[in-house]
Amino acid sequence: MGPLWRGALFVLLLCTGCQEAVEHTSRATLNSSAHGGNNGVLVFHLSDSVDVRIPGSKTPEFLALFNGAERLDLTQQDGCYTVPVFDGSVCLNGEGHGQWTDVLRTGEDPYEVHVSWRAGEGGQAAPAHPHKEEVWRLAFGNEDPWFGDLVMRSDRDGGLTGTIETATGDFRYLHGSEDGGNITLQTFDGAHLFLFSARRSVDGGLTAGWFYSGNHYSTPFVGSAMTEETPALNDGMKALWTGQPVAYSGLNLVGDSVSWNWEPTDTAVHILSIMGSWCPNCMDEHRLLASLLDSHPHVIVHTLAFERGLDRESGEKRALNRLKAYSESMEMWRHEGRWSIALAGPASKQEAQKALPFLDRVVSFPTTLVLRPNAKEPWIHSGFNGPATGVKHTLEQAAFVEAISGSSESR
Repeated sequence: MGPLWRGALFVLLLCTGCQEAVEHTSRATLNSSAHGGNNGVLVFHLSDSVDVRIPGSKTPEFLALFNGAERLDLTQQDGCYTVPVFDGSVCLNGEGHGQWTDVLRTGEDPYEVHVSWRAGEGGQAAPAHPHKEEVWRLAFGNEDPWFGDLVMRSDRDGGLTGTIETATGDFRYLHGSEDGGNITLQTFDGAHLFLFSARRSVDGGLTAGWFYSGNHYSTPFVGSAMTEETPALNDGMKALWTGQPVAYSGLNLVGDSVSWNWEPTDTAVHILSIMGSWCPNCMDEHRLLASLLDSHPHVIVHTLAFERGLDRESGEKRALNRLKAYSESMEMWRHEGRWSIALAGPASKQEAQKALPFLDRVVSFPTTLVLRPNAKEPWIHSGFNGPATGVKHTLEQAAFVEAISGSSESR
């Protein structure tokens, strides 16, 4: 048994039953929220014929939404419900109609999706007793397709949960239902609004698939059942160290210039997290980093943010305000002096690589480096498998722990 699997087994033993407990808590919260809250469904209307339905509970003060095992708490502010971490809003009038506004997008007009609250309509937060898991290889788009693996769990009543895993991350918590061979999965995490619909084919594959990202993008997909002969997803390109000094510069949260360079003789372990406040996979990784800071007092985290809209009027100021809100939501203040955040450039992998020439490329957000004392080179990791991936997330946790201790390789 290799060191990564030993670490994974240790984390897995610690977390045995964690997912079941989270799902139980989520269902219990939804089922009991009628006391002081009204159960219902928040419907996002992508078009006249396509919508996303997220179960939840609402009072004048709060709106709780459920993505399977995940709970999203929105609090009332200035007549609207504020999205945590990603700083958007859901506004509803007295009849329950309104819009979701995503402030992370940078078009000429605010990005909005019409919504309506359907009080009393049911919605299951997660399958009560998932009894079957299926996996399909999905191919999206007709030209230059991209690929992912749909991992789906179902219960006997047609309730579904799962995620789509890619070479560099996952689509987080998907949930939905199956009726007569028609499969629907969706999620809303405050930054992404996704809908996947497909039909089972007679050969066990998926046909007539459509993926919607909000009301601005859609593409067809097909799926084939995974077998032992199905090749693993291509790990894709991974970032490599160019041999140049590891250093960065940017603006801190008050707008002052900051810079830093790594000295291998430094006695602390430094983690550089290359991210964006618009990135849910980055949020998942930062929750892991927070737990690592709690358990490893010799670790220091540097967050390098690449933000949208810097080329627009007051773009830099708006980006810094978003990062302030993000750092507050992620409770970075709990690790004052050990967790910093700097605005390092625009939200572009190419621009990020230019700003960080010690990397030969930036494959994805997040990209993370671990710098240990006297190490010959940094440990570099592209992408992140979040908690919705289950065992893969456990392996991810183990990989980070072993990188800190110096017993794993870049990947």
